[in-house]
Order: sequence, then structure tokens, then C-alpha cells
Amino acid sequence: MGTGTMNTELFKNAFPFWESLTEAQRAEIVNNTTRNLCEKKTRLHFGGGECAGVQIIGSGRARVFITSPGGGDITLFRLLDGDVSILSAACMLNGMDIELDMEMEADCEIYTIPKKVYRKLYDESSAVKDYTMEMISEKFSDIMWLFNQFVFSNVASRIAGALLEHRAIEGGDELRLTHEDIAKDAGTAREVVTRILKQFQADGLVKLTRGKVTVIDAGKLGRI
Repeated sequence: MGTGTMNTELFKNAFPFWESLTEAQRAEIVNNTTRNLCEKKTRLHFGGGECAGVQIIGSGRARVFITSPGGGDITLFRLLDGDVSILSAACMLNGMDIELDMEMEADCEIYTIPKKVYRKLYDESSAVKDYTMEMISEKFSDIMWLFNQFVFSNVASRIAGALLEHRAIEGGDELRLTHEDIAKDAGTAREVVTRILKQFQADGLVKLTRGKVTVIDAGKLGRI
């Protein structure tokens, strides 16, 4: 269903180019954007020539990841309230097509601007074009940094980093995470995570209970 005028603030906050658009261009976005409620654990796939368009996370939290041929996956980044999923529309640009998956880590409200609507704005407005290219470049830089971490940093460091990221997101030390969840973020096997978490616990960095990891010493985790 359409978003209606009540959600103009959503677009204004999400897009720095919003004020530079004409009234007609703004109306085209508002009138064509769809709103969907996705329950926790819902998965969406992007790529293979299929473009979802540009998505805004109205509320909730989503994990964007890639899947290996063997079925494992690696977390690329997370999207929180108000974030824009620009890579879901990357395939509308000539010669750019990437395969991505998105999993809702909480119930999410997602607004989608269709590919044809956003592409028209992209062609008409230099501000939209500059924003799009800057955002795509920024995300690819983040992904390249992540893969450098996989290549050059040790697994313990990646696991510590994953714990600290979740701590920042949750705003507290008690993290309701399984070892499988952490393995996806760190790009390693669950068995490796279990072994390293036990070592972290022995070192007094974390406390492990069923389905939960409590951070005891964030400072030392950050120095691993």
C-alpha cells in the first residue's frame, strides 16, 4: 500500500537530496513507495537481475549477508531504524549485479521505492546520482574492509569484534546470541566460536550461559 503524506519525514531523514527534489519528484516517491511488515526471521534475496528498488528500514533491524555455495553465510553489515538499503538497488546500474540476502533480526517495517521510480530520479537529478554512487561506494568500501579482516586478522579478533558490535547495538552487556549467530558474523565455524568463547570465559572476558553471552571486560575484548 502507499505510504501517504504522513511519512514524508521518513524520506526527509533518509535522503540528504530530498530538499533538492521538485514537488512532482517528491510526490512520485511518496505515491509509489510500498510499506511492508516483515516478521523476525524473514529472508529476502536480491540479485540475479532482480532489483527490489531502494529500501528504507522504518523500524527494526536487518542483517545483510552473502551465502557461499556450501550453504554458509557471512554477515556484511546491519541496517537499523532509518537506514537505507542502497545495494538492493545496485543492479539497476549498468554492469553491476550482486547477490545479497537480508534476514530480519527483529520485526521490521520496510518501505520500498520501486526500481523504475528511483531510476527515473537517478537519471533526472545529479543530487540523487551523487548520493547513490557515494552510498554504493561507501558500502563496497565497508565490505572490502570486512574481507581484509577475514584475510589478515585472526578468528579470535573477529569474534571479539562481533561481540562488541552486538553490545553497541543492544546497548548493554547481556547478548542473547547463539554460537551459530556469532559464527555467521565472524565468518567461521560454530565449533571454532565455541572453543574461543570458552577461552574468553576462562580469561574473564565473558560469561557464557545457554543462549546468552555476557560481556565482562569490553576493554580487553577490544584489544584482542
